[in-house]
Amino acid sequence: MLRLPTLLEFKLTAMSRFFRNMRACTLLIVAMLPMLASGQSATPAVATVNRIALLGGSANVEVEITASQRITPQMQVLTGPERLVIDFPGSVPAGTLHNVSASRGQVKGVRAGLFASNPPVTRIVVDLKSAQQYELFPSGKTVIVKLRADTKPVAVLNTPAGKLSPPTAAPIQPIRPATKVEVEFRNGKLTIGANNATLAEVLYEVHRKTGADIPIPSGAERDQVVGNFGPGPARDVMASLLNGSRFNFILLASDTDPSQLRSVVLTARGDAGSQTPAYSPAQPVAGGGPGQPATQVEPDAPPEVLDTDESRPQPQ
Repeated sequence: MLRLPTLLEFKLTAMSRFFRNMRACTLLIVAMLPMLASGQSATPAVATVNRIALLGGSANVEVEITASQRITPQMQVLTGPERLVIDFPGSVPAGTLHNVSASRGQVKGVRAGLFASNPPVTRIVVDLKSAQQYELFPSGKTVIVKLRADTKPVAVLNTPAGKLSPPTAAPIQPIRPATKVEVEFRNGKLTIGANNATLAEVLYEVHRKTGADIPIPSGAERDQVVGNFGPGPARDVMASLLNGSRFNFILLASDTDPSQLRSVVLTARGDAGSQTPAYSPAQPVAGGGPGQPATQVEPDAPPEVLDTDESRPQPQ
């Protein structure tokens, strides 16, 4: 006689099949988790370049680029016409990102766009009026490109006869200003305070505050400066600073205001092979008795100075 399963037996059989199927599905999902994780890690998130801004003045222009996450720039310098090309792999330009047409300093404008789509690459082109050297400062979501003009040969006074010849020193890397240097230029008066700073650091700060063209010569980073100079006319204060250094110097006045400083030209005096000790402002001339010549406190002969204002006496 055929025996039919009871309702309880039927329910137990169905539950057993259900749990077997659930266990198989769970094992399948656990086996696929590593593949899903590896697939996600192999596809990094795409950054978005959101903003381009021109910062700084005409003498020291900065290009600031901001993105949604950390970006890594790749730089190229191209000529004909002069331009800097900055590529950001793994990024796309935001819909609100536009070209910057404003001219500032040696920058004519900045262009931005999608250079490649697979993989995505955002390209930013900085159009220049002339060749510029640059410094790159990536910092998280922001990249700053600082521009400065190429170092050009300048005429320097290196003989008593006043003949001019091009310098032979190779260009040096830009010097970053230090906190131990304080320079103030207000109402035409220059004040310099240095506490064991290098001459290169002091010259760089004077250039930043006055806008004067001051190419920093090789060896200036080895001269230490201690003392306070000014306040006074810029050319007088710079003459006090440079007296006693290892450099001859020429101080050129502004074409419109003879009391203002337009540029400073420096060249090494003789062979400065040894380390030059720290120096302070040049000491006054000590006079002897009647008929005796005056003696200079500084051991080195003062550098020669060319002053464009003929009405002012040349420093001795």
